[in-house]
Amino acid sequence: MADIVGTGCMAASVIGMFAAVEKDLVSASVAGLVCFEIAAEIAAREAKGPGTFKECLYDSVYSLDSGTINRMQRIEE
Repeated sequence: MADIVGTGCMAASVIGMFAAVEKDLVSASVAGLVCFEIAAEIAAREAKGPGTFKECLYDSVYSLDSGTINRMQRIEE
């Protein structure tokens, strides 16, 4: 995602949404980035290139549900 303009800003926005509802900012940041990464993994499977990746990423973030998050998350302490 480092080569696709706007994905960093999108990740920061997702973190901000989580921070709005979680007082522990570290937990909010981790949860936001986990969800964003899961959406990116889903988008990468469907995209045909960098242009469609961003489009698929928007759709993946929009349609992400708790079942998918629970199944795909990989958090190590």
